Amino acid sequence: MKDLYENRRCRGIHMVASNAQWDKDCKIDRVIDKLLKHIMDEKPTTARQCIQLLPIIAEHKPNLKDKIVSALLKAEPQKHKESMQKLLFNDIEKSLELIANKQSGK
Repeated sequence: MKDLYENRRCRGIHMVASNAQWDKDCKIDRVIDKLLKHIMDEKPTTARQCIQLLPIIAEHKPNLKDKIVSALLKAEPQKHKESMQKLLFNDIEKSLELIANKQSGK
């Protein structure tokens, strides 16, 4: 996930989220800190994909939910271009809502 190419980072994040339900060996737990750094990826497209996929990881890895929520709350979308800030804020808000709803069973 440290790849220089944005599309490879996006695919890597997507693969991690897609495989979260089968992670019995806790491999995601070992890389979650690196993955969460992509919430503020230099490329807003990668940041948005990461943010949008985090509820899937939180659903299948409830032990990581607090860490994910904390990272989302600490994100600083204002560091991106103004044209992307609202999109990032909305993605964060929606992801937090989805995580909260999954926890409450909605």
